[in-house]
Amino acid sequence: MDMQLVYDDIIYSLQKSGGGSVYWTEVIRPSLDEAEHYIYDSSDQNIFCRQLSIAHRHLLSSRFLFIKRFINPRYKIDRPFLFHSSYFRYCKNPNALNITTVHDFTTEKYVGGIHRIIHSVQLKKALRHSQGVICVSENTKKDFESFFPWYKGTVVAIQNGYAQNDYYFENLDRTKDILFVGARTSYKRFDLAVRIAQALNDCRLVIVGGGELSPDEKAMLDRELPGRYEKKGFVSNNELRRLYNQAFFLCYSSEYEGFGIPLLEAQACGCPVVCQRKSSIPEVVADTAVYFDGSDLKEGIDRIRNLYDKQVYRDYQEKGIENAKRFSWKISAEKHQEFYRAIWAQYIKNED
Repeated sequence: MDMQLVYDDIIYSLQKSGGGSVYWTEVIRPSLDEAEHYIYDSSDQNIFCRQLSIAHRHLLSSRFLFIKRFINPRYKIDRPFLFHSSYFRYCKNPNALNITTVHDFTTEKYVGGIHRIIHSVQLKKALRHSQGVICVSENTKKDFESFFPWYKGTVVAIQNGYAQNDYYFENLDRTKDILFVGARTSYKRFDLAVRIAQALNDCRLVIVGGGELSPDEKAMLDRELPGRYEKKGFVSNNELRRLYNQAFFLCYSSEYEGFGIPLLEAQACGCPVVCQRKSSIPEVVADTAVYFDGSDLKEGIDRIRNLYDKQVYRDYQEKGIENAKRFSWKISAEKHQEFYRAIWAQYIKNED
């Protein structure tokens, strides 16, 4: 029996962009012409979805999507099929073999209240009905096994990739700008990036994305880095690559990541990475980054100062560029297809 693949593209109606949409776009890319896609009519709001040509679309109404997102569908398909959702849903059709992707455990580790409860209930329900789970890093897989030791299905780690376009622009001069990219929630430790920039008094801190600065963040920046910071809003991919190519280094001060795609994007642009040796980060950058310990910045800042040496700087550039070559969305997507086939083969074996 041939494998039938069904995708739940609800993520495209839940966000206009974002890491979840990037991941999903690359995962489904190899099957755009063959797989069945259940997609909501508001998906054209998503910048990545608009770029796709999906052959087999089942268009669903986005009305009451704020409720539907928590409802597990029962699509009428009268033969066995493999169902992969982009947002912690499973298909209640008894013919479905369900696959769930787990990106990280930030909600479980850092979020409280009703949001955590809803997230936990939805994830556990999906897992109870899933034959397979994909974690985006070995560290996320380790966390998964710690949080859900009762899960009896197949769990694999398939590392994320990044878009291997033309990243490194040799004709751009490096500045003394320190880049901070993305959200500034508690575990991202934005305060450490500010302290590092403060210690390097010839540098500016350039903050990209993550929404508007809060009053507390702006007060901290005005106090610690007066006249030495810039806040940018949304930037295009080309603009982000230019920023990476001109920055002194990327400061990735986070204490927890499911994967950490900006690490690879920066390295591919010849931009050294300064980061903590925590969660999935060493898995992604190995020994090609400058590490610091947030609990004792002095030693770390001394190591960061080594980047002022031109030869040391070139060494980190070269090591980073080579490291980034280990990862690609093409490799990641191929491994997803292999996992689908393995789950399908196990089903066929059990049926015989």
